Amino acid sequence: MPDQIWRQTTEREERLLLQLVRMDNSATAGPISLHRGAKRRCRREPVANKAPPCRSLAYGGPELNAVVKFVLPLLFFAPFLSAEQLSTPLTLDAALAYARQNSPRLSAQRQGVTTEQAGIAGARAERLPRLTLGGAARASSQATETAMGFPLTQLADIPENQPFRKEHLNADIRATLPLYSGGRIGAAVGLARAQRDLAQVGVHDLERSLDFEVTSAYANLVQLDRDIEAARESVNALTEGRRVVAQMLNEGKVARVDLLKVDTRLADVQDTAIEFKNAREIEAGRFNALLGSAIDTPVTVETTLPRSSSEFSLDQVAQLAHTGNSQYQIAKAQVSIAERSVAVARAAQRPSLSLAADLRGQSVDPFGVYKSGVAAGVVFDFPFLDRTLTHRVEEAESRESERRSNLKQAGLDAEQRARSAYLQVQNSEERIRATETAISSAREALRIEQEKQRYGRGIIENLLDAQAALLTSEARYYRALADYTTATAAVRRETGL
Repeated sequence: MPDQIWRQTTEREERLLLQLVRMDNSATAGPISLHRGAKRRCRREPVANKAPPCRSLAYGGPELNAVVKFVLPLLFFAPFLSAEQLSTPLTLDAALAYARQNSPRLSAQRQGVTTEQAGIAGARAERLPRLTLGGAARASSQATETAMGFPLTQLADIPENQPFRKEHLNADIRATLPLYSGGRIGAAVGLARAQRDLAQVGVHDLERSLDFEVTSAYANLVQLDRDIEAARESVNALTEGRRVVAQMLNEGKVARVDLLKVDTRLADVQDTAIEFKNAREIEAGRFNALLGSAIDTPVTVETTLPRSSSEFSLDQVAQLAHTGNSQYQIAKAQVSIAERSVAVARAAQRPSLSLAADLRGQSVDPFGVYKSGVAAGVVFDFPFLDRTLTHRVEEAESRESERRSNLKQAGLDAEQRARSAYLQVQNSEERIRATETAISSAREALRIEQEKQRYGRGIIENLLDAQAALLTSEARYYRALADYTTATAAVRRETGL
């Protein structure tokens, strides 16, 4: 796969070189050979049957400037290019939609809502009648035991030749219908609904968190792509500067130390580019994990980030944090569950009334009264003295107080996070404006130093400082853009906008 990508990159370089050469001196340009080690350009001569003289591109002239300016940076950055740069860029909105549809975490959270919905159905089913079937097989070493498990005594006369068995079979069918449960069933249904509501709020919270994480990763990828591009431009400028310094060194206008300084700076920028490339690979893996894709899936993002202005003030954002913040809604749902748990614990202390019927049958025994029978009646149950139920009520009430305190703290935390995210948006906007000005100034300063260097009036340290200042300004600008996008996503997460 790397060899294939390298061949594709080499073909693009050759096509670009061919276009550059054809554009330069098109009226006199002759054929060009693109075989490796044989890049030579020939001028047409009017003399017939005479081979046109050729001069190598390796020696001076405008051709060398074009090759150095465009091809050498491509040769350096060719390992950084992969198939991901060749595919269609993925927009931020498309990435968010794909993540919501394919994220395993979100799918698991949504399945939790289905699970809690089944719990509601189970709680409601307590109101329905129940029918149970049971059976037992008994065996004894004495043939004088009945199916009921009681030994025969002399209280009854045993008929002659009465068959006795050592094994007996018992069967039982029981039906129950709750008439009054003391509020147990209703409290259990309410608790199940509260747990379902908590699961639904959890889905909304995970969706917002996933949107924030995807947006943050996307912004980082755009920033790293722009950092790599800025490093490429720096390599381009340093390569051109090195050519000028090398030419001046040959003419005796500068010392060799100046060329060494340029080489040192060039190696430093190349090292920075490698770090950017590695950081992008790591961020692309995290981005794929958020989207539910394979970690090594190629990722191509757009070159710019969407800009959206907020029409809300700081106070409005802080107020929305109490109504739209998902973490605050989760805390409210937990309070509701605690309230329902108290109701369930208290309902367990009330009496209950149910209707029961029992049909029993068994194998033949000496007494006909034990063969089968039906029993029906009303069952009354009242836990008159049960300290366990009392302690459960106390535990549920204590947990409710704990959840209410957590709710208050969740409101304060939500407001603080919303205010912080809003201030980060404002800070990022100011940084964007400041770095835009800094980039313009740095580019002009670099241009001046390059012109001074060409005419032999510049100082190499000033040229290198100007180039470094431009790279730093661009990196800060792209970081500010990424921070703005991330902070905007944080405001949406904390306020539900």
